[in-house]
Amino acid sequence: MQIETQRFLRGAIPAHLKRPLATLQPFLARPGKPTVDIPRLERELEGLAKVLPMIEVKSPEHWTRAVEGLGPEVDAIIPVSVPAYPTEVWNSHPEPLVKRRLPVVFWPLMEYDEPDFWRWSARDMLQALGVKVFLVPSVADGKTLVRALATRRFLTDSRMVVFGEQNFPWNATSAGHLVTQHLGTRIDVLPLAAFRDRRASFSDAAVRQAWDAHAARFIRKDVKQEELDTAIRTYLSIRSILEERKGFAFGVNCYGDLIIKGGRDVPCLAQAFLREDGYIASCDGDFLAMESMAFASVYLDAACMMSNMYPVSYEGALRDHFGDALSPDRFPRERWKNMARLGHCAFVGIVPPEMTPTGKAALRDFGGTYEIHRDGRGCGMDSDLRADTPATAIELKFDGRTLVAAGLKVVETTRHELAHCETTALLEFEDLAALVRNISREHVVVLYGDHVHKFGILADVLGLHFVPCGRPQEALEVRA
Repeated sequence: MQIETQRFLRGAIPAHLKRPLATLQPFLARPGKPTVDIPRLERELEGLAKVLPMIEVKSPEHWTRAVEGLGPEVDAIIPVSVPAYPTEVWNSHPEPLVKRRLPVVFWPLMEYDEPDFWRWSARDMLQALGVKVFLVPSVADGKTLVRALATRRFLTDSRMVVFGEQNFPWNATSAGHLVTQHLGTRIDVLPLAAFRDRRASFSDAAVRQAWDAHAARFIRKDVKQEELDTAIRTYLSIRSILEERKGFAFGVNCYGDLIIKGGRDVPCLAQAFLREDGYIASCDGDFLAMESMAFASVYLDAACMMSNMYPVSYEGALRDHFGDALSPDRFPRERWKNMARLGHCAFVGIVPPEMTPTGKAALRDFGGTYEIHRDGRGCGMDSDLRADTPATAIELKFDGRTLVAAGLKVVETTRHELAHCETTALLEFEDLAALVRNISREHVVVLYGDHVHKFGILADVLGLHFVPCGRPQEALEVRA
């Protein structure tokens, strides 16, 4: 059973947080019955793409001028031909496509929902010349491809903000440029003081207004009022910085800066509230996790979360970290090789309310760790994931060029009798060993549903090496 969950947005969001419409330019090669019904294509892609008026090619010279004159807003060219006649202008005169370097999309035959197999040779010839070509096998894959093209445009002009000292491996100062080079996203690094110094500027009335706007999806449990107020002011401060910088995502280096220096003004609630406002947010200032979350929420409009993944077979390491191996004893041991726990700061992680069984998230005092004990300060979040639910885990690696994806099932949310580890989610992967062989770090991004195929399409559009763990490298016709 495929269960998917769209991300929740409280209302209209700013333009720089939205996936734009892809812009497609169809070309008609010759008179006759076209392979693509353009009015129907416009209907199929409503809300996903803008299909420009078709250009009817008059001559090779006209073709050259038209292709080379396309504006920067165009994301791809759709060649439209006559069935079974592959002697077209893009075959006789491919040079404009090579020069312009725009992707070429051979749309499926919509009447039959089949790939236009007459374009096999054109695809291979153009690809050999360096042109990115997609031979789309179905309308559904075509729509996914269009989302991917639009996501590429979104990332090209995007910005995220990370707060705190850069002393974890996800060091934006040293390694962030790789993401910028390959995907376009710029990363601003600011000190914790950037949001802490603003908190006092927000009145009690502004705090109450922010709480009232978001409160319906949250249950306040044992968090103290002053800690809740601080968490809301942190949200308001970070939001103001993101608005000023036109950023789409943020993260705070809690364990490398904020918490280890005695602070408990953790941004857990800020993450939850800002996601509802259309932003992306991850723990620990992991900019790679944020980019991965954009792959889920911007590309697929899906709710997602990130957290630490712990393979349960690493019993010694887990015992050292938690004081308990957290073994899933009620399950046969032969299943443990594909099982892992998901947990962070005593709870599963910052789970969006729409991913919980009840549609609500509980606010608790900050949970701490085995070494950093909770003391009643801070505002954390405690939420379950849905049991027996198919899901996908993804990671963008540090090189900015590799996307790892893995299929899994959320087995259950487990309650533990440990003050520093009250809740974890138990996951069962299709092939955990394959994921571990290719993994970048312990942070995985999880979304409901099996989306491995879709992430393969996105990776191809973004020029990433795609690693579908535990699955064969599919010879997808949609992929160039």
